[in-house]
Amino acid sequence: MLDWLQETWNEAKEFAYSLLLTIVEFLKDIAIWIFEQFMDLSILAIHGLDSVFSGLDIASHINSLPPAVSFYASSLGLSQAMSMIIISLTLRFLLQLIPFTRLGS
Repeated sequence: MLDWLQETWNEAKEFAYSLLLTIVEFLKDIAIWIFEQFMDLSILAIHGLDSVFSGLDIASHINSLPPAVSFYASSLGLSQAMSMIIISLTLRFLLQLIPFTRLGS
């Protein structure tokens, strides 16, 4: 009789432990799923921003520059510098929208 009770108790402990591990894995999966949904939402927002800036045609203004100006601008790396400045300003403005990230600005 005691052997049966001990085996039942051990099986109940193993079941409870496996149930606890299953619940922990389930909670991890839920957290990962929520994070993935936020990432999908951010990708959707970035694609939406792409359509906003499609009306800006900077290439037509750059093509109207004289050849000497475009040569010196390309040799100085003006296009790379301007893209870095625009990206950094955009990131700064986006970070200002998030609460508790106004530490250095």
